[in-house]
Amino acid sequence: SAFLPPINPPPSLAAGRIPPAARGAFPPLCMADGEGEDGKKKTMERPLGDNIITKAIYTLEMARVKLMSEKPTEENGNWEGEPKEWAEDSSVAQKVSEMSQVGPVASFKQWIAESIAGEYDAPAVNERIQGLIDGSPVVMFSFTTCPFCLKSKELLLEEVGIDPSAMVVIECDEDKEGNAIRAELGKRTGRTSMPSIWVKGQGYLGGC
Repeated sequence: SAFLPPINPPPSLAAGRIPPAARGAFPPLCMADGEGEDGKKKTMERPLGDNIITKAIYTLEMARVKLMSEKPTEENGNWEGEPKEWAEDSSVAQKVSEMSQVGPVASFKQWIAESIAGEYDAPAVNERIQGLIDGSPVVMFSFTTCPFCLKSKELLLEEVGIDPSAMVVIECDEDKEGNAIRAELGKRTGRTSMPSIWVKGQGYLGGC
């Protein structure tokens, strides 16, 4: 059905709305308003130091993901991402994820997300995000290698019973605006981790 009743998500999915974390501890974005000499609209820019530090962190993180990812087999459903067991409620990774959603760690993650995103047109990205949220019964912003995202997809489709045609999934690691989307979602929810699940008429649902 294309009509979506109010969702009462499983406890593992109901992260709830978290107030945006304080971000004063890290370098702010350099905001450039109006138009430049070339007539082009100016965008959000990062200080040079941020870009150098973030590039190094991002490179290390991508290497970690590649090193720790499972190899696709018939037994694991041809999954090629971080270990599925990390998404279990009792896992250490789940506990660490929960603790990192608030306070200084959350502020640091938001700074990293914005730095990785680099220069982008924030109003245009937000317009796209809002258009997806307003235009679809359920929207999930996801990473293809994230076991928490995989679990959320399975819960929504199999346990909650959402019609696949009623759910739009944006894979931020494959989308050309994915890093900017992640940064702007972090500003909206206080969480840069994936998945970020939105339900039409109910707003931000949360994630695993």
